[in-house]
Amino acid sequence: MDAQDKAPDTVPATQLHGPVNEFHGSHQHIVDGLHAMEKLPELAEALDRARHIANATLMLFDKVVHEHHADEEQELFVHVQKSCTDIREGHRVQELVGRLAADHRRIEKMWLKLRPAVAMTAQGKFHGVPDFRAEVAKLVEIYLEHAQLEEEVFLPLADAILGRDANHMAALDVALHLRHAPPIRGAYV
Repeated sequence: MDAQDKAPDTVPATQLHGPVNEFHGSHQHIVDGLHAMEKLPELAEALDRARHIANATLMLFDKVVHEHHADEEQELFVHVQKSCTDIREGHRVQELVGRLAADHRRIEKMWLKLRPAVAMTAQGKFHGVPDFRAEVAKLVEIYLEHAQLEEEVFLPLADAILGRDANHMAALDVALHLRHAPPIRGAYV
């Protein structure tokens, strides 16, 4: 078999005839679909990650954030207010406590609005979930501002106030411990 008898590796479409020419280029749709399919493992991983993060977010807000706000409002804020020794300090503490508690209500209200979309995401029900990017961004922004005020202003002030009397600090410690201690089984109340 000499070089003239060999079939060419590729033939330009213009040289294909009749029904054979109909097949030319027909693979492009299939090839495009295959390239799209190549992205499936990454997208499936992203969906699984979204479900995992949504479940963790539900637990964070329904349990951790709720308990954290209750600990602050029912223990920390109360103990700090009771331990104030002068009127100006008391007014400053009252102002901060009012702001922080108002932040808690605002954050909790925002969460209640967001919760259905997060719950649907946790269940893998992505169809019909409204775009909630703006609400998430706003909640994160509000919470970060709240945390900064608490960390940089209120907690140092609370530490200074409670630190003046070791009994006041110990009372807060005991109160927090009791709030989180498991119930005693078989105890009569």
